[in-house]
Amino acid sequence: MRNLSLCRRGVSANFEIAKRWLLTRLLTCLPACLLVLGCLTGCASTRSHTNAPIDQLHLLVTSVALDIDGKPGPDGIGVRVYASHTGSSEAVPVKVGTLELLMYEGAHVRGELASLQPRHLWTYPADQLKAYLQKTSIGTSYRFAALWGEDKPTSDRVTLIARYTGPDNREIYSAPSSIPVSK
Repeated sequence: MRNLSLCRRGVSANFEIAKRWLLTRLLTCLPACLLVLGCLTGCASTRSHTNAPIDQLHLLVTSVALDIDGKPGPDGIGVRVYASHTGSSEAVPVKVGTLELLMYEGAHVRGELASLQPRHLWTYPADQLKAYLQKTSIGTSYRFAALWGEDKPTSDRVTLIARYTGPDNREIYSAPSSIPVSK
């Protein structure tokens, strides 16, 4: 029984030595690993990709149509658009091209929109977007109060989509977003 107790103490002592050795190695290597990780992350920052073409649009809309003028009935939709490109870790500003918002009657999926005529179209050339620009924690965004004026929807839902047309006439679309419109 005594030999078994000595054997357990020996294993326990060896385990403690191995644990201290492993902890020392980890603490020694940790700063080097963090430095390498920081360099890799820094290399992928948006600064190195500022001239890359926009290839994604992200559309956020209010959950219901808004009454802006105080008269009965909604007047428009609150919209925020983010533009980005592959390799960017944050949303980027639109420096060239045109950003458009298209509103369609009813609720639709992306595939249906190509055959439909928009009820209303808002167009913003890049040189006019600065008035709508807002910096956020995830990058540059554009905030709009998309008022439809005389093009008031006749259905109880509308679908909005954002479209970016670059200087090469290539078009990028956001995913559609449908919201209810009270009458």
